[in-house]
Amino acid sequence: MDTLHANDFLGTILNRFESETFTISVVEYTMKVSEEFHWHEKSHISSIILGGNLESREKKDIQVTPGDVLAYSPGEIHRNRFTKHPSRNLNIEFEPDFFGQGIDFSTLKLDDDAKIRLHRAYFELLNYDSFSADSIDQLLQSLFWEGKPERNTDWVAQLETLLNDRWDEFPSLEELSKELKVHPVTISKFFPKHTGMTLSDYMRKLKVRRAVNLLINSSKSITEIVFICGFSDQSHMTRLVKKHTGYTPGKIRTLV
Repeated sequence: MDTLHANDFLGTILNRFESETFTISVVEYTMKVSEEFHWHEKSHISSIILGGNLESREKKDIQVTPGDVLAYSPGEIHRNRFTKHPSRNLNIEFEPDFFGQGIDFSTLKLDDDAKIRLHRAYFELLNYDSFSADSIDQLLQSLFWEGKPERNTDWVAQLETLLNDRWDEFPSLEELSKELKVHPVTISKFFPKHTGMTLSDYMRKLKVRRAVNLLINSSKSITEIVFICGFSDQSHMTRLVKKHTGYTPGKIRTLV
């Protein structure tokens, strides 16, 4: 029986991001790999993006298809057979420090909302920018923490005001949590329910709004606007502006 150590998977790793508390990887399978029973040292979850296989654990076989999500406790024995090629998984491996403060691996709920969050984490990894690390962290935390029903939601309006005032900055989740006196996981879990987007997506939207305003109402160059609005580079701004408006910055300028 094989032991897969930290950040070790049987397929080919296409993308990876490592933080102090988790590692998220896109793993692709284009050829046959070991079908022997194995186990992982750390807790991890695997979201099936493409393809699938026959998962075996505890004398039970599970047919895994795109959209399915599997959870593995440390040392949980399993094997994968009859993998469709190509297959692609989003794998998240958690460090022990990820858990605590209301987060426990046993509270993981793999419902439809969780599957949507994992797809969003997948797209964050593929389109990585300065907001992605926090966004992925928020999405992962929201998978576990149940918390108590909200009674006071005044912090949502306060947070929106704060973000609008600091649209050209990069405030961290921890910093916002301290200023609002609201648990960071509460922000991660409930802010999207009130606004329809993650905290990072909200901050991206604010930057796009400012950029479009400058494109329409100023003579500043696109390069200057990239710098003023805090985008990492011109392609980053172009991608986000087109995503939110349907037009590139250059096209917006021609429409004015």
